Amino acid sequence: MKLKTFTLMFSLLLGSVSFAETLPKGAIKDGSLSNQKLIGDAKVGVAAHVATLGCNKPEKVNFFVTQMPKGKAGSRVWKELWIVEGCKKKYPVKIRFQEDATGAVWTVGK
Repeated sequence: MKLKTFTLMFSLLLGSVSFAETLPKGAIKDGSLSNQKLIGDAKVGVAAHVATLGCNKPEKVNFFVTQMPKGKAGSRVWKELWIVEGCKKKYPVKIRFQEDATGAVWTVGK
């Protein structure tokens, strides 16, 4: 019984360590807090930003949360790191999201 418990705990510990190692610097959570519409809207700005860095063909985006929402409902702010892959490179893009009367707005590079 003790060996099974130890094995389970050790497996859980190893799993959490390896997951934490996969997060990029500054990230606290894998994924995005944004809904699909907001992600789609922000992707336009992110693609334009990456184009200014020399890549006109982004192929994949990985999302990470760098700051959980702060503030009152309707005006909360959170930050994410989107890592865009394309043109044989990776482009880290910081995004700041803020709720407003119409939903939320985003700013690239904040």
